[in-house]
Amino acid sequence: MKLLPEESKELNKRLQNFRKEAHIQQQEMADYCGLSKNYLSAMERGINKCNAHVLISYARKLNVSLDELTGLTSERPEETIIPDLKNAIAAMSHKDQEKLLEIIHILNR
Repeated sequence: MKLLPEESKELNKRLQNFRKEAHIQQQEMADYCGLSKNYLSAMERGINKCNAHVLISYARKLNVSLDELTGLTSERPEETIIPDLKNAIAAMSHKDQEKLLEIIHILNR
């Protein structure tokens, strides 16, 4: 099955966004996928094609499902979280995140 141009462009953008959200540099992802940095950069911009091997590598490196990576799931739960809250939580230590989770559980009772 061949992707339509707009679907292909959306997939490439998703790959780039997921990588950036995970704070993974292009060189690190390129090395993991067995690609050159230039190829990966062009792929994320929609110039080069992305194959199944690359998709699987992205999913493994990012620890997400292929459905989530490709947009086949209806919605990512974290997309409904206020971006500032998401960033604040990401900057916290693991111990502080656990404390915050306890507070959230208390508030939800």
